[in-house]
Amino acid sequence: MQLTFYSAWYCPFAQRAWIALEHLGVPYSYQETDPYHKTEHWLDVSRGTGQVPVLQMLHQDRSELRVPGSLRAVEYLDEIAPNGRKLMPQNVSARAEARFWIDHQNSNIIPYFYRFLKAEIGSDAARLAEDSMTQNLLAFTNGMSPEGPYFFGAEPGIVDFSFAPFALRIELLLSHYKTFQLPQTGEKWARYGRWWQAMKSHPSFVATMPELETYTARLLTFYVPYSQGGGQLDVTQIR
Repeated sequence: MQLTFYSAWYCPFAQRAWIALEHLGVPYSYQETDPYHKTEHWLDVSRGTGQVPVLQMLHQDRSELRVPGSLRAVEYLDEIAPNGRKLMPQNVSARAEARFWIDHQNSNIIPYFYRFLKAEIGSDAARLAEDSMTQNLLAFTNGMSPEGPYFFGAEPGIVDFSFAPFALRIELLLSHYKTFQLPQTGEKWARYGRWWQAMKSHPSFVATMPELETYTARLLTFYVPYSQGGGQLDVTQIR
């Protein structure tokens, strides 16, 4: 099987699938893509979504499968991983719990992060987005295993890798553009800090930040339009 991974270096949703590829050891060919340039070919590859990530598999019998969408791609990779590693818990109840917390990220944290990033400093919209994001991030932290350092314990999984790209952007972009810092005191925020320290240094995560010495500077430049109220509209929508 030949796997081509269509991605955009700056996209946190695509980064979810990229981390999974690295962590699970699935061989792949990386294809940098401009999802804003919606050519007929790209719309065909992405099955009409026009968005990254997309996994394109070409099998030995020449049949083809294309999997668009970050979490859909991650779950597919988890099924085909060659080395026995798994991102999803094997226990059915734990899998349901993992999906709950991923949905919490998508519905209750990520949209408010983008709203905060886009809002004018000091505005009512900024305060509302900040409060909602912070409260829901604390709820996410409350769901973590006390031992850690990862969400469910000693090993990282799908909940960790699906949120790490956004944790990076919360730390980097909101401090730079909105002078915002997450709380540093209290047991729960200390637990979040311990989780983030473990995640930000994890080799599978670091491997998805190309040209690391300039990566953060390039991210800051890319997100300038968002910080001024522009950028994609759909990322602020509650899912």
